[in-house]
Amino acid sequence: MRHVGIDFRLPAVEPVTDLRNVDLLRWLDPRHSAESGYLGERRNPDEMTGIPSYSVTDEEFYVLEGKVRRFHGRTVPPGGCMAKADALLNRGARGVGPADAGKRFDDDEVPRYVDSATDLALEDPRIAAAEREWSDCMRSEGFDYRSTDQALGDPRWASTVNDDSIGHTPKPRGTRAEIDTAVADARCRAETGYSDVRRTVFVEAERRVIDRNRARLGVVEALNQARLANSAKVLDGTLTLSW
Repeated sequence: MRHVGIDFRLPAVEPVTDLRNVDLLRWLDPRHSAESGYLGERRNPDEMTGIPSYSVTDEEFYVLEGKVRRFHGRTVPPGGCMAKADALLNRGARGVGPADAGKRFDDDEVPRYVDSATDLALEDPRIAAAEREWSDCMRSEGFDYRSTDQALGDPRWASTVNDDSIGHTPKPRGTRAEIDTAVADARCRAETGYSDVRRTVFVEAERRVIDRNRARLGVVEALNQARLANSAKVLDGTLTLSW
């Protein structure tokens, strides 16, 4: 970006603090539930990636993505600065052909496999059975919900698009009703083995997806290994871009 005259700086990357797979397992922290109910269960994406959100100008976007061939009289690399940087980081990936090594790294590829596994898992009747068992447990505690989503999404505390409207009064959070529900919810998830069932089903589904895409995932693994090694070289100055 500086080569074409743009002083572009990404935000500093922070440590990832999110709990791995907590959404897939639908695990609910009993201590957190007793303190504030469901408040905070929907986490900020920054916690999951370590990359704070940032904005770019139109000019920056054109150069980053290679939407223009020249900028201020200087040549923009094919695919933009992002593609140029990726080609450098992909360099030397074992068993990876030029077609993959020379193009943009697809950060969304592995998440798409996760989504495929999720679709498979949610079709498994064991998930529905776990929801019914959880619902029966909640009913014995005096709460009538058909699913964990319904409890989390109770309109008494769940956020909606209308909550951001002008003049709208925010819903009270951490109320006694919300905390009591969340505490019973966490207890029923533990007593019925709800998250354990989800883990079993999701692991099986993920293994099926891995088996079907083993060759491609091998390419992604090789690219990731090369990118990690090359990133260290970039940061210590032993690997630089040439123009």
